[in-house]
Amino acid sequence: MKKIFMVALAALALCGSIFAKTFVIDLGDSKNGSTISIVKNPYAPNYQCELPADFTAFFEGNMPQPGDKIELHYNFTSNVDIEWLNVVVIDNSEAAKYWLEISDWKGVSNIKAGAPNVGVIEYKVVKKPIKNLTVMFSYDKALNAKLTLAKAGAKTGSVK
Repeated sequence: MKKIFMVALAALALCGSIFAKTFVIDLGDSKNGSTISIVKNPYAPNYQCELPADFTAFFEGNMPQPGDKIELHYNFTSNVDIEWLNVVVIDNSEAAKYWLEISDWKGVSNIKAGAPNVGVIEYKVVKKPIKNLTVMFSYDKALNAKLTLAKAGAKTGSVK
């Protein structure tokens, strides 16, 4: 009986991964404009963007679920060197009490001022967004960076 239960549990896990979707975000499509300002966080000792990059409109009615994946395609330049930039997908809506982590934390390293930073970050969705789908940036040093976003060539809103 125990063996049958374990086989059934494994089959269920496999089925879940078969139905998992991948949601695509191109950072250059942010509805909050093409510049992200990273300033002192008034609630913690780090620095974070004043306004997260917003992609909610692309996914209304089809938000990612736990187990799904998000591909974040990025192409940006910074006005300052940044050793490590933390990047996380959050729901920053009032309904989510302004901070609900949808993904784990990932990052981009060795950012040089004025140089293009291009790549893809893949996330696993750990919590369902309540209302918004946004991308938050942060770091620990007093840099007051401005990130200028550009299209990375992906189609935001597409689901694979």
